[in-house]
Amino acid sequence: MLAQTRMMVKWLCFVSCLFSVNVWGDVAEFESALLTDIKLLADDRMQGRKTGHPGAELARRYIEQRYQQLKLLPIQEKGFRQVFSYSSGFTEKKGMNVIGWRQGCVHPSSYVVITAHYDHLGMYGSRVYNGADDNASGVATMLALAALLGQNCPAYSYIFAATDAEENGLYGAKALLRHFPVAAEHILLNLNLDMLSRGERSNQLYVYGARSLPGVSEFFKQRSFAVKIKLRRQGRQQGQSGTDWDNASDHAPFRRAGIPFLYFGVDTHADYHSINDDWQRIDSDFLQRMFSSLSQVLLWLDQQPPEWYQAARKS
Repeated sequence: MLAQTRMMVKWLCFVSCLFSVNVWGDVAEFESALLTDIKLLADDRMQGRKTGHPGAELARRYIEQRYQQLKLLPIQEKGFRQVFSYSSGFTEKKGMNVIGWRQGCVHPSSYVVITAHYDHLGMYGSRVYNGADDNASGVATMLALAALLGQNCPAYSYIFAATDAEENGLYGAKALLRHFPVAAEHILLNLNLDMLSRGERSNQLYVYGARSLPGVSEFFKQRSFAVKIKLRRQGRQQGQSGTDWDNASDHAPFRRAGIPFLYFGVDTHADYHSINDDWQRIDSDFLQRMFSSLSQVLLWLDQQPPEWYQAARKS
């Protein structure tokens, strides 16, 4: 245990040096930090970030340090961490979400919640499931968007939630919404980021939930983006995975609560949930174009009036 603690301290000191100069300027700087975050979160020393294991603790410390560097604030008195319990079979387990926020300047009491799960599958024997695309890429993109919103004060307040235990059954997102640090009626939108770094042959970024907000589908169809954006239809889709996109990731509890949501992700690929989901297989060109496109979407959403969001809520 002592050796493991020393390893964590040494690793975090290394990370601190990487980001000691926290100056965000042009898009290239956002993209550089984005790739660095993915590499570090998907490093073997994170041990696959499995819920309840030492690698997940190392990931939490890393995310907390990045929140501090980005000048995000804890939204709870106890700091960035939200501890929760859940049942897995006959076993009671614990997870920890990592939550920071940035206050808006026009509508500070209205919140956009950006979620990305940081947990993955851990280790099986000596094999490490690093989860670079799933979902170090989502967490890294969330951090890059937090940096983007720090350049100029956004209209809305933003909550950034790195969720735990998504792989086990979306338990982190369920706990986040069940014990939310602000009243649920003040949540305007959930942006959920899950697998964003590999366009594969289709070279597409998928969006699910566009129908939860009037006019969003038209926005995606009429604007030009650096990456191909494809709108997913509601419900289970035929094809490679037959995935139930309603409940595929951390947007599901928000959807069930009637809160508008947009889920961004790529399609499943050959390395999904395999030991080959490493940062070396990331398409850096697609990653850059994805972030440029997602930034364009986020800044447009920040300009929309709160009445637009409230009218889209379902009881």
